[in-house]
Amino acid sequence: MKRNSIQKFFFKEGKLQLKLTKEFVFFLTISLAMIAMIKYGVSNQIDFGFNSLIGVTFPTGRVVEVITDETEIDETGLRMGRQVLRVELLTGDQGGEVVEAQNTLFIGHSVHAEVGDRLVLYFEHFEGTDQYFVRVHSFERATAIYVIVLLFIGLLGAVFGKAGLRSAFGLVFSFVVIIFLLIPMIVGGAPPAMLTVGLALLIIVVSLISVMGFEKKTYVSIIGTTIGIGFYAIAYALISGALNISGANVPEMASLVVIGFNTNARLGELLFCGILIASLGAIMDVSVSIASVTAELSEANPDAGFKKLFRSGMKIGRDLIGSSSNTLILAFTGSFFIALILFRTNNFAYEMLINQVNIGIEVLRAISASVAMVLTAPATAVIGSRVYSKR
Repeated sequence: MKRNSIQKFFFKEGKLQLKLTKEFVFFLTISLAMIAMIKYGVSNQIDFGFNSLIGVTFPTGRVVEVITDETEIDETGLRMGRQVLRVELLTGDQGGEVVEAQNTLFIGHSVHAEVGDRLVLYFEHFEGTDQYFVRVHSFERATAIYVIVLLFIGLLGAVFGKAGLRSAFGLVFSFVVIIFLLIPMIVGGAPPAMLTVGLALLIIVVSLISVMGFEKKTYVSIIGTTIGIGFYAIAYALISGALNISGANVPEMASLVVIGFNTNARLGELLFCGILIASLGAIMDVSVSIASVTAELSEANPDAGFKKLFRSGMKIGRDLIGSSSNTLILAFTGSFFIALILFRTNNFAYEMLINQVNIGIEVLRAISASVAMVLTAPATAVIGSRVYSKR
């Protein structure tokens, strides 16, 4: 009896140790992969835009004196005018020097500086001379962004413990993939749609394993979310065709023409990519929720059959989809809120408003993403019920 107890003890410990080792290898591998992605993204810089301007840098500086301040608040509530500042450079080759910077305030550039403010400067050094021109580019926000992100990760850890930190790890991985791998590769000429789908699948796998571990419900969620991406692609193709919308309709596309000329990037696919990235989190949430429900119901009632698990999963899914779809549609509509106000104040006719390409793009975004999310629920319920069913 004592010998059996010892064997059971070591068997459990051995199983636990194997699980921890697998997770350790997983997190270590993904961490090293993120370092490689960051290195790739930083080293692959484009050769046009600001990088092509010889002698132009963007150092950080601190205002030590406001020499002149000829600004005032106009009737719209915005501060307009001009400032001349004395700024101490904190970064760059000229770090430690004090320079004079011009700051013109206008609509779209409302950076009213005071002594002690940290600014990002447009610093242009004229080649072959000691002369330079400095103007204010923006407030320095990078430090605040880093602090806010760290506080958010700390909040996740404080409220949800280990699970919260796992979730933060998946979030950081998604950010690194998008910023340091997806965007540089698209700018470099890689096919955007195919690349985005592939990296979205990678994000799904890493994020879900990070949060849920190597569990059966994790695999169910991965399959369900992958099917959801397929539903999104179909919905996007049908809706964009019906509305006569392609990526070339996006208002910002004109600003990206230079990228297309220099890299042969397929810019028309960027709208598809942007909507997929924006809706991926919602699709994952639905799949994880349904998979977790079927897993819990199966554990509570091991004899439950496929039909019972499916009905229970869909019952939970109906409530989830009702709120999630509303949230997703309102989120996309909110991004278009200011444009709607402009349409209203300019007294556009309804026929003109409803046929605007911007309205069509928002409909495409909201409905295609929502269709994917709605259909992900029954797909995941079918898979989860089949996996966990004892019959």
